[in-house]
Amino acid sequence: MSTRSKLEDKELEQLERLIRETPIEIDLVNRTMNKYESSRYTKQSESSRTSKKMRQKVMMITASAAMIFSLLFITSLISPTMAATIKEVPLLSSIFKFAGDLGLKTADEKGLATQLHTSVTHDGFTLNVTEVVYDGTRVSIAIKRPHIEDEKETLMERISNIELFINDAPVKSFAPDNSNSIGIMMHPGKDEDSAIIEFADLRNQGGRPFPEQFDLTLSTTITGIQDPLIIDIPVKNKIEDYVTLQSNVSRQYDNIHFTVEKITLTPITTGITTRMVLTDNSTFTLPLLSMGIDIIDDQGHKIELIGGNGWNATNGSIHISDLRYHPFESVPKTITLKPYIHLFDENEMGAFQMDENNEPKIQYIPELEVTLPINSQK
Repeated sequence: MSTRSKLEDKELEQLERLIRETPIEIDLVNRTMNKYESSRYTKQSESSRTSKKMRQKVMMITASAAMIFSLLFITSLISPTMAATIKEVPLLSSIFKFAGDLGLKTADEKGLATQLHTSVTHDGFTLNVTEVVYDGTRVSIAIKRPHIEDEKETLMERISNIELFINDAPVKSFAPDNSNSIGIMMHPGKDEDSAIIEFADLRNQGGRPFPEQFDLTLSTTITGIQDPLIIDIPVKNKIEDYVTLQSNVSRQYDNIHFTVEKITLTPITTGITTRMVLTDNSTFTLPLLSMGIDIIDDQGHKIELIGGNGWNATNGSIHISDLRYHPFESVPKTITLKPYIHLFDENEMGAFQMDENNEPKIQYIPELEVTLPINSQK
């Protein structure tokens, strides 16, 4: 049940409307008053006394909007209820909160993300880093640009290259001593002016783990701008509540030996490390090369896949996967891993068979299914 009064709701609606309609880089009072004055003449004329009161009221509300902008991050001056309400206003809200990633939304809500106000400008283009989160499994960085009217390309489309450095060392130096490399991914943010850059270590595939705290340097190339934009970002693992299970439970089906090596549960990510060996020393090909895994808890809830890294060793007869999923809402009693393969179109090489919802068809491999108990030990 909402604890806000109708009057407070009405005031917040007025505030949000003013914030949406009034850019903060110019005088809020004059801008709002001009809008009011221009629209006033289309309505029936009122008495000067009523007009004066209305002008004073608009100026007071507009000044309040300006004050909220300047005091937004001084949380001690704003009540928890009001602060939470203000965060719902899209212009002020976290990119993580509205990006569609349950783990990043949880990080925002639980204060596990580090809020930043770092920016760099080249040739009239400004890039901002607003927040970063690291849970020991993945690093996610929220970036945005100021909105420009009639901009034809999204922020993601403007980015042509990304390089990362951890404590001045290239991120690739943390990868294993083989052809496997640390992938840098980019996901949509909350709108066309924002995006999320994400990467994870390969400690489960022979790479070095990232430090618990480090200085990250982001170098990104923007189309149409000659010099890269470089921003330094402090990164720290704030997660204390996590569960790690070294399971090493295996299943065998035909020439496939499937092992669940490690499971890590954090409030932000569910990480699953698996090893698949072809016992006849053959090489992975489709459809096994595209094998996926559904993760289901003891209540029958399936969590969504975020991404992952895979690597074929020994000329392709061993496949190691680090898969990252959304977090569970609470630590489950058990989880079930259900490996599956995609079904491919016989008439078109490499094309999936699609179902009635235009989703790729899959086929589970029940012989490789694994159910594991999860304890709460860290």
